[in-house]
Amino acid sequence: MKNKRFIKVANHIKLWVETYGNTTDKACLFISGAGANSSFWSERLCNRIVNDGFFVIKYDHRDFGYSSKIDFEKHPYDLMQLAKDALSIMDSLDVEKAHVVGHSMGGFIVQLLAIHNPERILSMVSASSSTNSPKVPPPPDRTWQIFMKCKPQNNYEKDISEFLPVWEYLNGTAAFDRELAIKYTKNIYARQEITEPLGESHVKAQANLTDRTESLRQVKIPTLVIHGEEDYLVDKYGGIQTAKCIENAELVLIPKMGHIPFNQEILLRFEDEIARFLNRNKKDDRN
Repeated sequence: MKNKRFIKVANHIKLWVETYGNTTDKACLFISGAGANSSFWSERLCNRIVNDGFFVIKYDHRDFGYSSKIDFEKHPYDLMQLAKDALSIMDSLDVEKAHVVGHSMGGFIVQLLAIHNPERILSMVSASSSTNSPKVPPPPDRTWQIFMKCKPQNNYEKDISEFLPVWEYLNGTAAFDRELAIKYTKNIYARQEITEPLGESHVKAQANLTDRTESLRQVKIPTLVIHGEEDYLVDKYGGIQTAKCIENAELVLIPKMGHIPFNQEILLRFEDEIARFLNRNKKDDRN
């Protein structure tokens, strides 16, 4: 059974939350990246995890999707606040502990939760993410050149031609599924106006992030790190270093995968790895 609702996490801030399954099952919280709403996590994956015996939660971050929009200049926030949003959702749903899965910025948030609130986390998946170490190579110049060419005007029919080259680039070297990318973009436009680069305020919220390398060495939570070998936004060394920092972390590098998979075969592999890991850790007796 799927439920949709708004959950208040602060004054005048409500987050759009979607839940699947039985609330008595062990919870799995999915956290999207900057400029991505909850639909990044497919219905196929959510239903699969529910069938495996989990209560699934996913949501739109503040400032994106159906959730409350914020004037960032007047009311700035950082990733620690976004991590608190995740905890507020868990609290509202009476979830004491959860398996947490994060992609890109969502991976940063998952790592912060593991560092600062380990008692709430049963296991974690950090996908297409990094430790924020200065040793991780920055994106190549071409990444920013391609991003800068996309200037949305809240007109899907006109804007899609500028989004598709971005998605194809972020897809990596696997065959690009144009229809999958179109569906993804339509969903973004269905939830909000798009008049600026996707997730611009989320990028600003990351300004005070520091190197988490040493803090992650203290994390004892079962961890899966997934990264595309052709990620041109967050270099794969970010994933490799994350896995090296966390005790007994498992690293999965997916050939041809970029930062966001727009290829059904790669996407299925990505989801398979998440499902396999969650099921392996489902019997954790700390819940």
